[in-house]
This record gives sequence, structure tokens and C-alpha cells, in this order.
Amino acid sequence: MEPLVTLEQLMWRSFPEQVWLIDKLVPAGAITILSGAPASYKTWVTLHTALCVAKGEPLFGNYETSQGNVLIIDEENGERLLQERLFKLKATADLPIYFSSQPGFVLNDDNVDAAILSCKTNDIKLLIIDSLVRVHGSDENSAGDMSGVFKQLKRFAAKGIAVLVTHHNRKPGANSNGISNEMRGSSDILASVDCHIGLRRRDKSLTLHQGKNRYAEELEPFEVHVVTDDDSFKFDYQGAMKVQENRNQVIKNAALKLLSEHDKLFQKELLIGLDKLGVKTNEHKLRELLKEVVSDGIVLETAGLGKTKYYSLGAEANDE
Repeated sequence: MEPLVTLEQLMWRSFPEQVWLIDKLVPAGAITILSGAPASYKTWVTLHTALCVAKGEPLFGNYETSQGNVLIIDEENGERLLQERLFKLKATADLPIYFSSQPGFVLNDDNVDAAILSCKTNDIKLLIIDSLVRVHGSDENSAGDMSGVFKQLKRFAAKGIAVLVTHHNRKPGANSNGISNEMRGSSDILASVDCHIGLRRRDKSLTLHQGKNRYAEELEPFEVHVVTDDDSFKFDYQGAMKVQENRNQVIKNAALKLLSEHDKLFQKELLIGLDKLGVKTNEHKLRELLKEVVSDGIVLETAGLGKTKYYSLGAEANDE
């Protein structure tokens, strides 16, 4: 056993400030877990993260990154799907990102030794593993088993490498008392990581909740929108949820003002009217907000020609 440290010695020691690979989200030399339900864009988020770190650009255009080389150990998708997604994310071939796709990688002494050597050789600052369940054969509900799994992951962190690993949530209907409790498996998984980011998807909107941050106060949940077509995919940062809620109310109030000045308007007319008022939004967000006010009885929705829908003030708004 090493010599004990007195309280006085500990209190007078100087420690360096925590270094962040991604500001307040992914610490350097530590383990971050990214969890979400199936089809919640986990892989898209990790690929976007890899691109931002490799380029030294802010994540989601908002969270500063420290530029560095990236290694992705992919046991979920395969090279063909990764290629398709990287093309849509507008990746360029000169970026310092390395891949090991579906090699049958399992967290054991030999594989981790080889991976650490590869990280050292290629100056890797960020290791992404997609996903946790694919790289171990242990019982996720056993605290002892998962402690052994994370002991291997901590070997990367001990070398100064930031580890970002994806994980699945429980099936819908299971315990969801807080974003961190939605993660599948033993509570030792959360106890073993330094930071946790939980994803919740609703249509093309993605909310990111920081369930744990060992080194700083947890960030407010924030929202990004997915903007995609046949050959592109990007994330559009919307801001912290409190800010977003205020912004949504501004859009709602402006839309109601427009409807109070007209018998009825369809969505495109509302978008044009909002733009003239200087209230910026998009078709997807306006559709979401219209659903809310229709559900509340504030606005009425009626069918027009084809798929056109007209909107007018409802009884609730007229009573006010």
C-alpha cells in the first residue's frame, strides 16, 4: 500500500484544470456515455462529433472542441453504411479519422493493449465505440460484470484518451425516472462513467440531456433539429430548452396575431407572414407548434384542397 496522504497535504496540492475535448460535454482522459432509444440518431451524433473534433469545429456549431485525431470502433453498422452517412454529413477524405468496422472487437486485455498501441501510433485524442453491448459478453445487469467492462475502458482514459461510447435505453414503459435511469443495465454503468448524455427523439427534433457531469455543473437540456434530404444530413442547433421554450412562445404569439387578422391561413402563408414580422422559424417547427395550439383548442385546423390544411382562431382564443 502506498503512503497515506494527510488532509493538509491534499488541501495544499495543486491540480491542473480539467481539460475538455468538447466543452462541458466530453472531458479529455475520461469516459462519456451517449444513450438513447433505437433510431434516436446515436450513430449520426457520434459521426458528427468525430467530424467536429477532427476539424476542430464546434459541436452542433455551439460547443467548442479541441482538435484531435479520432478512432471509431464500429460494431453496429459496417463500412458501407458508415460511408453513406459520412457522404451525407459532407465529410472530406483528408480528415484524421480512423475506423475499425465490425472486427469483432471485445474488451479484454489483449484487444485493449493493441487498441491503446494503435491510439498511440496514430495520436488518437477521441475513441468512439458504437456500441457498448457489442464489445463485451458480460451481464449488463450485474454490477460486478460491468465493473470489469469499465475497468478496460478506463485504461484508455488513463492514457489521456477521451472515450465516447454509445449505449441503449430500456424498452418503452420501463423505469424512466430521469434521463440516466432510462439507460439499460446495472446502475454501475452510470457510476463508472464521468459524463452521461441522453438523447430523446421526437420526429426530426432531438433533445440532449446531460444526466451526469463529474467535472462541472450539468448543462441545461438543449435541442437540435435534423435537416436532411436525399444527399445531405445536418444538425441545426436550436438552443437550451428554456431559451427554446421562450422562442416557441414568440412564434406562437406571432402566428396567433396573424390569424387574428385573417379568417384563415394555410401553413405556407403563416411562414411568409412570420418572416415579414421578423420571426424566424421553419416548416417543421411551425407544424409542431400548430399541433400544440390545435390540441389546446386555441386554433382550428380544417382540410383544404389536397393535403392543404387551413388554420383559424378557435373558441379558446376568441374567448380571451
